Amino acid sequence: MGAGTDQSVTETPASAASLVEKGAENMLLKLIGGDLEALVRDTLGEFSRRSRQGGIVPLKIGLRRAHLVSAPKLIRHVLLDNFANYDKHTPAFEAVRVVLGNGMLTSAGAFWKRQRRIAQPAFHGESVKRFAPILSRMAGECAEDWSNATRAGRTVDACEDMMKVTLRGVAETLFGDDMAESASEINRVFPTILSYLAARVSSPVRPPLWMPTANNNRLRPALASLNGIVEKLIATKRQRICRGEREDAAHQDLLTILMLARDEETGETMSDAQLRDEVMTLLIAGHETTANALSWLWVLLDRHPEEQERLRRELFATTGGRVPTIEELPRLTRLKAVIQETLRLYPPVWMFDRRALAPDTLGSVTIRKGDLVIFCPYAIHRLPDLWSDGELFRPERFEPGREEQKNKFAYLPFGAGPSVCLGASFAMIEAQIIMGTLLSRFRGRLATPDDVRPEPRVTLRPSRSVILKLEEAPLG
Repeated sequence: MGAGTDQSVTETPASAASLVEKGAENMLLKLIGGDLEALVRDTLGEFSRRSRQGGIVPLKIGLRRAHLVSAPKLIRHVLLDNFANYDKHTPAFEAVRVVLGNGMLTSAGAFWKRQRRIAQPAFHGESVKRFAPILSRMAGECAEDWSNATRAGRTVDACEDMMKVTLRGVAETLFGDDMAESASEINRVFPTILSYLAARVSSPVRPPLWMPTANNNRLRPALASLNGIVEKLIATKRQRICRGEREDAAHQDLLTILMLARDEETGETMSDAQLRDEVMTLLIAGHETTANALSWLWVLLDRHPEEQERLRRELFATTGGRVPTIEELPRLTRLKAVIQETLRLYPPVWMFDRRALAPDTLGSVTIRKGDLVIFCPYAIHRLPDLWSDGELFRPERFEPGREEQKNKFAYLPFGAGPSVCLGASFAMIEAQIIMGTLLSRFRGRLATPDDVRPEPRVTLRPSRSVILKLEEAPLG
């Protein structure tokens, strides 16, 4: 996603322009003052230190007042009890809106509520199970690629491969067979779009898309290509529906389901523009978050090889050596706990925020209209008064009945309240199927012992590629 690449000795115009932009960013940080420079310099460290100072801590972000909120009761107040008083017109959401549009991730108010009502039935737990065969097939194709690499004595890049398998899974779930001819182009433009978003979110300088900056010049053709693909697929689905060519409900892709869904209150359906924004949100946010979580899971299994063996034993006891099916996932309790613990330590959505629409009170602090309220799950998930030994990898925290998991506002990998991630069930099923399939056939260890650190960009990604040395070891 654009970070950690070496600068060549002879710079291209694009790289020179990038350096100019970076210099402008650093100068602006100095001029802005407040807390922004410290937060940019050591983002996770600063958020973690400040979250330990109390349930609500003041911040100054440029000219704006902000509040870092870490106490579960205060988080509940903003995300649930007084939900209507806070929207998403914040710098962080504005940064991604240029690509995602006004989908459920970035919208708020009455429009968000309407979109949520229309889309929600498609994401109920039972509904997403219909897509399990697609996810299993994609995981199987990844396993075949890994098998070929192993036999050839090659390592694999878990970050790259987890991105590929989750993108394929989400794309086919959305578009069905119609995406086959566009798959290579989607794979080509996605790294550029993700790199742009990463740079935009982490920068205090966010020029409009029409300005000829280095990042904008790279994004525009990539985004135009992806928009063209999405718009063509929407048009194709519309034509089929108009001709009455509808698949039975059990075989409909997600785009068709969203296109046919109606608002229970008004009877309205989504327009093509609204469908475009939801599709872009699902494509981008729906695959990168899961991919980064799975990359971190491979890092943690390298650090805890005994856990990898425990998961393989659980898989063998449950499946007898086969790859797991959707029906067997509820019996893979340790695998689910390991995924949940990975999401605690390395939540893909490591920070999110809200804007106050009217004055409010959080604890003893007065919130003014326009103030930002910031949540950092990465820091909250490590607070010692909420999580014992919070820096340690302990999947047993998520065994049934454990005290640590009872407060829903202390564990926020999918957010909380009415705007909790609609795709949470899909993401968990996808993660279990992919990891269950791969662990049934391989042991994986990091090829190099170099430290892997969390890098906060759009999502919380590893600081370097997670290169695995695999041992092909089918269960049974």
